[in-house]
Amino acid sequence: PSFSLQALFIFLPPRGVLRSHSTMVNAVAVITGTNGRKGTVSFSVEGSGPTTVKGSLSGLPPGDHALIIHTYGNISNDWISTGPPFKPAGADGFLENITVTSEGIATFEIYKTIPLSGTNSVIGRGLVVHSSPSPDPGDGVAWGTIGLSY
Repeated sequence: PSFSLQALFIFLPPRGVLRSHSTMVNAVAVITGTNGRKGTVSFSVEGSGPTTVKGSLSGLPPGDHALIIHTYGNISNDWISTGPPFKPAGADGFLENITVTSEGIATFEIYKTIPLSGTNSVIGRGLVVHSSPSPDPGDGVAWGTIGLSY
């Protein structure tokens, strides 16, 4: 049978359409607190790569603060109802110490293995900015719940 080379290209996807088998997962925590503290922290991971955590927060006390994932996403009683730090197998819930400027602003980007799916997923868990840096983070000064986003 005869066929043209042009006919073969009909079955190929346009250039740039081929995708890997990995899946992109995105999440976000909307951060609130007393005294006008607010911001967002986004989580993004593709496949089994590291998770990119980007944050922009304002109204916080200047200095260094621990950013910690807590077990529960319940923020009905501020940060206290988020429970203890989330500690799945071998993890401690601690993301990073972030630095807040004298104007009360923190912007950061963290690369760390943080599961956004599966048994140890952080989806639905609390995210708390603490009053002091780790290892002795003190009380929470701002908080939110990590939820899926698209």
